[in-house]
Amino acid sequence: MHPHLFQFGRIVLPTYGFLLALGAILSLLLCVRIARLLSLDPDKIWKVAVLAVVTALLGNRILTTVSRWPQYGFAAEFVANLLAAVAGAVYALHLGLPLRRTADAFAPSLALSSSVVSIACLEAGCDYGTPTHLPWAVIFRTPAAAVPRAMQGVPLHPTQLYASLAEFALLVLLLWLLHRPHLDGEVLGAWLFLAGLSNFLFSLLRGDSGPLVSGLIPVAQLVSAAMVLAGGVLWLHRGQASHGG
Repeated sequence: MHPHLFQFGRIVLPTYGFLLALGAILSLLLCVRIARLLSLDPDKIWKVAVLAVVTALLGNRILTTVSRWPQYGFAAEFVANLLAAVAGAVYALHLGLPLRRTADAFAPSLALSSSVVSIACLEAGCDYGTPTHLPWAVIFRTPAAAVPRAMQGVPLHPTQLYASLAEFALLVLLLWLLHRPHLDGEVLGAWLFLAGLSNFLFSLLRGDSGPLVSGLIPVAQLVSAAMVLAGGVLWLHRGQASHGG
């Protein structure tokens, strides 16, 4: 774990923040490239993407600060991303963009940013896994607020790596779908369904389960279930116009 990517005197560059920014930049560039593939106005998509990214970053920063990050990091990230999605959708409608096709343009970027953010979580120590004796287990030794002292020095499931690899595989799948005939909403629906399913499964291996609803069900599992449901609904009610690549 390397919480600080660079430190010179009092100048510190947090690894988590750097990777978060890197993921945002790469996602923006990918989104604009996909916009051209889907015959969407790249300038309008860029404006929507910038608004969504700024909303997500500011929202996540504010919420994690007031909610004792990283203990409630997942919930804060979800709320921030939800606010970003709402802001982006409203602005896209204002610009006259087709909502489902625009959402499809964003889906691979969501997978890419999620993959990078999962690596950031590994470096920060958040979303750590349960104890395991598997040969690829990770051990946190650097003191960090995200990892309890009792879990430091203990081999743990690298749930962050699991999530990162799963999202990268989803990125490849979504790019493949984009280059095949598809209906509006299918690409985002695929990401929501598969990302929600994988997140739910990985949450079973997380030692950092996050806040609970009624003291029983982790918020992360409810969010994952909602993603699966939303993805299924999108596939059932996707647009009628097909697009080839």
